[in-house]
Amino acid sequence: MFIENKVAIITGGASGIGFSYATELLANGLKAVTLADTDDVKGNEAVAIISKDFSPEKVLFVKTDVTQKDQLENAFKRTVETFGNLDLVVNNAGIMVEDVWEKMLAINVTATIYGCLLAMEEYFPKYKSGKETVIVNISSIVGLQGTSILPMYTASKHAVIGLSRSLGTPDQYESTQTKVVTICPGPTDTPLMQDLVNKSFNERYADLTRNLLNNYTIELQKTDIVPKCLVKAIEEGENGSIWVVENDEIYDIEMPTRQEMKKKTDIVPKCLVKAIEEGENGSIWVVENDEIYDIEMPTRQEMKKK
Repeated sequence: MFIENKVAIITGGASGIGFSYATELLANGLKAVTLADTDDVKGNEAVAIISKDFSPEKVLFVKTDVTQKDQLENAFKRTVETFGNLDLVVNNAGIMVEDVWEKMLAINVTATIYGCLLAMEEYFPKYKSGKETVIVNISSIVGLQGTSILPMYTASKHAVIGLSRSLGTPDQYESTQTKVVTICPGPTDTPLMQDLVNKSFNERYADLTRNLLNNYTIELQKTDIVPKCLVKAIEEGENGSIWVVENDEIYDIEMPTRQEMKKKTDIVPKCLVKAIEEGENGSIWVVENDEIYDIEMPTRQEMKKK
């Protein structure tokens, strides 16, 4: 198993799903974990729980504002000073508050980029304990589709997927030996999904949210399934893979190419109409490669083999 005896950093790891990632990884043999988070109280509580359930030597809390690159780098520095190596980074820190969208993009996107670059370009090459290292970026199912009520949050999660797919290409892996995978949780029973109306960008979006909630029941999955997806993606996921965990189901997806996504026009019926309206008696019409044209059949003499 990759996880066994490795050292990890988890941003936003002091509480919620981030903390669940930490305990699940430790239960699967992780050597040690750094929790990089802004919340001192939650961070110290998390250290106390992990110290009791596992060992004090397996956890480090570093107060970190991930939007400040120097603070995030300090978490990396403290990790290798304390544990000696670094093999796994989980870029988990994120918020979903549309009316402070600039801050949200800084946390959800810019900090994820910081985390990837610090890992791949600076710390993994010097401090990895084995041949391979892993980055897990946390996106969302809205990173795979649009949503009318959370456009800026949705944009941030699309950006995470674009970053992961770009860093998760074969040539990147050949150069760095770093596997990059993405997790896209569906609606989960966490504070992120609470009080959605008051997280709206303005009153118009609040009305859209109220209308959605009044007409559609959002089923929230339990939090304990998401860390299991993390472990599965790390251990089984291919480089560049994208994993979805929703409705208590875990699966990876294959992103279509732009050619596969090309909109198919219903061109054959259009050819029918064109032939009826414009075609001469006895004419023959061809529709292929999204093109419609009529042809002139040669005579048998013209077709005679030379």
